[in-house]
Amino acid sequence: MILVSVGTHHQPFDRLVAAAAALAGQGEEVVVQRGCSTVSPVGCTVVDQVDPQRLERWMEEARVVVLHGGTSSFLQARALGRVPVVVPRRARFGEHVDDHQVEFAASIAPGEAVVAEPEDLAALLARWTEERAPHRPPTAFADRLGALVDGLVRARRERS
Repeated sequence: MILVSVGTHHQPFDRLVAAAAALAGQGEEVVVQRGCSTVSPVGCTVVDQVDPQRLERWMEEARVVVLHGGTSSFLQARALGRVPVVVPRRARFGEHVDDHQVEFAASIAPGEAVVAEPEDLAALLARWTEERAPHRPPTAFADRLGALVDGLVRARRERS
């Protein structure tokens, strides 16, 4: 199964949802969480919204996890040991208010995700193999973030 999720942002991400239809034509089940997108990809299982537990189950079961460039979705996938394909929303297409998802995607370390555009998905996924990382508890990110913040606070105090 291929999972495609656009998250919960109020602007449609029709480019990504439309690209899912091309994936469905390759003979594999494609599940699309489309949010408020206006496209209905033929050949896909489509839901507008999904509860967090089901989304997590789909992330665990999918052969490929394709996500919009939101940090929460990315962190959830990484906590499950997944290396997602991240497709950032772009302001110029009316998919978001600015290009912070593009900037976030550019900051992802190699091996943490693959960043792609909707038009590249079919070719990318045709040759996709994922080296899954060990399942990390959700607190692992929080622990690393806390240590980073503590270090920044200490450094600021030392400069003062």
